[in-house]
Amino acid sequence: MSRESPRAVHPVQDRHTARAQPVVASYLYRYLPLSQTFIYEELKNVRAFPLIVLAQARENPALFPLPDVHFLQNRRYTKGWFQSQIDRRLFHLLPHERLARRKGVKLLHAHFGGSGVLALPLKRKLRVPLITTFYGYDMSQRAWLNRWEKAYQELFTDGDLFLVEGNHMRQRLVELGCPENKIEVHHIGVDTQKFKFIPRRPTDNGKVVLLFVGRIAEKKGLHYALQAISQVYTRHKNIEFRIVGDGEIRPQIESLISELGLEECVTLLGAQPSSRVAEEMAQAHIFLSPSVTAADGDSEGGAPTTLIEAQASGLPVVSTTHADIPEVVLDGKSGFLVAERDVPALAERITYLIESPQCWEAMGEAGRRHVEQSYDSHLITRKLEEIYLRLLE
Repeated sequence: MSRESPRAVHPVQDRHTARAQPVVASYLYRYLPLSQTFIYEELKNVRAFPLIVLAQARENPALFPLPDVHFLQNRRYTKGWFQSQIDRRLFHLLPHERLARRKGVKLLHAHFGGSGVLALPLKRKLRVPLITTFYGYDMSQRAWLNRWEKAYQELFTDGDLFLVEGNHMRQRLVELGCPENKIEVHHIGVDTQKFKFIPRRPTDNGKVVLLFVGRIAEKKGLHYALQAISQVYTRHKNIEFRIVGDGEIRPQIESLISELGLEECVTLLGAQPSSRVAEEMAQAHIFLSPSVTAADGDSEGGAPTTLIEAQASGLPVVSTTHADIPEVVLDGKSGFLVAERDVPALAERITYLIESPQCWEAMGEAGRRHVEQSYDSHLITRKLEEIYLRLLE
């Protein structure tokens, strides 16, 4: 077990008040992949309750400092081992129960469906409420669902509350067998202070920068974005498409860039920390996020957090009518939505924005207002604390 940073980093209440409050334990399999910055944003903003983090695997802890992060020590398990050990025996092997009792844990919050399953035995041993937040692949990818279907039914029966990003995710969870009265929509939030609003205006040289941020995976729709950019590029040579992210299909994306002859206008930047993402958003003019449902069923579930960040920074966006994206992007106001895989429609909307820079500032302002009202991380965390209090009472 490990403490990753001094307590001053965590904005919890004063020490006396914190000791008097019930302790909440957040459970994750890995703490914390770069693609899950939104989880850290939520954890670090919890103020009303002392918070500890229980994690099986250590990943980037120095980038996401919290005062009470604890890792399973001295054992390494294969992915297959966890898939086969999802019953009540699992936590008998782990030190988390003793730690949770010592810390006075009164509520568990698991992030991702698989983590909810793995936290069930601890919930039963401690006799405390369990909240599970679903995020996307954990409720859509067919191979994952086939493997965890039986365990999910147990989770749906014994878990107390399930949080989802939007109404599309709510319906999907109902279809998987979760009682509707146990599901609540709870948005992902972003720090609107970190993503400063910048009015978008044309540059003196007329160059237009388009930006994509996300994992390079099939569901992100980069293939279709590049095909659309190829059509746009025949008419507008003074554009640059910057891609922030990495992933399993990057070689395919690199080949497609070459095949389409886009080496001069496409820049692959690889994975970058959130500070660099904010910088890239500050310098771009248009944000692209053409998400699709992948061949294996994988989907965004809700919506990419980067769409919220882009709107917070004042970027007009072009995205798709995928999952809960229509709740996040105000079609025709903060951006444009087209059908999944509709390359001509993507190209047409991108072209329209390139040729209509007078629209950028108004669309950016609409997106910023929308994020401030519904997706500000501090407001979202206060709502989460109300959920915690309700379950504890």
